[in-house]
Amino acid sequence: MDRLTPVVFNDAWGSHVAIASLQGRSIPTPLPESELWMGAHESGPAGTDREGAPDLASVVAADPVRELGDACVQRHGARLPFLLKVLAPGRAISIQVHPSAAQASQLRALTGDAVYVDDSAKPELLLAVAPFEIFVGMRSADEVAEIARRLAVPGFSRAVEAARGAEDPCHAVLAGVLATPPVEVPSLTREVVAACLRMSEDEDEIGTAAAAVVARAEEHPDDIGLVVLLLMHHRVLRPGEYIDVAAGVLHSYVHGLGIEVLANSDNVVRAGLTSKEVNVAELLRIVDPAADGVAGRGVALADGVEVYPGASDRFLLHRVRPGRRLPGGDGPRLVFCLRGRVLLRSAAGELELGDTGSAFLPHTEGPVDLEGAGEVYVVTVPGL
Repeated sequence: MDRLTPVVFNDAWGSHVAIASLQGRSIPTPLPESELWMGAHESGPAGTDREGAPDLASVVAADPVRELGDACVQRHGARLPFLLKVLAPGRAISIQVHPSAAQASQLRALTGDAVYVDDSAKPELLLAVAPFEIFVGMRSADEVAEIARRLAVPGFSRAVEAARGAEDPCHAVLAGVLATPPVEVPSLTREVVAACLRMSEDEDEIGTAAAAVVARAEEHPDDIGLVVLLLMHHRVLRPGEYIDVAAGVLHSYVHGLGIEVLANSDNVVRAGLTSKEVNVAELLRIVDPAADGVAGRGVALADGVEVYPGASDRFLLHRVRPGRRLPGGDGPRLVFCLRGRVLLRSAAGELELGDTGSAFLPHTEGPVDLEGAGEVYVVTVPGL
């Protein structure tokens, strides 16, 4: 077992409170803290306590079969298939879409690392630890038409009307909004936000979504992404609820605190609410307007073990109660203690974890029992 030293990221959209509070550090932090990475992605590999303190990516690369197991390497290659994060947006994360593996590899064959940094898909599952506000998936053409009617903003109505006869009206209205000439974007977004403020008085789901758009305008004034949000479903995940987001799903995580597990990739294209690079053409190529996030809650797998079902073959997230054996002994695992103090015990040794402590369990670790008192999550490879 390897105790991990996670990597803290300082994106502008992060929180000055959430991650530091979990770790017992002083708040507010000088810099915003957006993500806590526990994994082996080359952009931010966690440290280990092995001799010489190699990072986890180096450990896996030195002997993939020993660390991951032959079955895992044969199925997913010589990299850890998943990445575990704590996600803490204090303001909206960019509107974005992730590619499929085929889409990423095809474009990389033509452009190298210009758009995508690896050949992997990036499916992800977000589990709310605190209430977590999100926009995910696209509304139907009828819903968008109803919003346009109630909004009564001519520029938005024209985009909706122009898409009406298209083969895929939802894709067409998204393309139309994103094609707004830059000189016209400020006036359009301001009209939309003002109309959303009036519409936020309506006591229905559209009124709630409109209020959320107004709140985002405080963070991203004059951003075309504010208009795009109206094309998307608005949801608030309660603690214990999760959303499974596959390739092609348009989404933006707005505010909250959650545990995120995803394929070991950093492939993303953005269309708004960001200071990072925007790639509208590629986003329109890979977005699937019919695709939506799949929401749910944990399902009992065995006594004291819950699983959060997802569509990915790269990862499976579990919550395990102390006094139980950890699942997934035939492949690599990541263990995360959100709160409390627990002991991991195997035939090879033991390791104690406290608040936000994490560990990598290589394929060779074998059965591991969990003792103590705490809230513990385990990521495994499905089918191993």
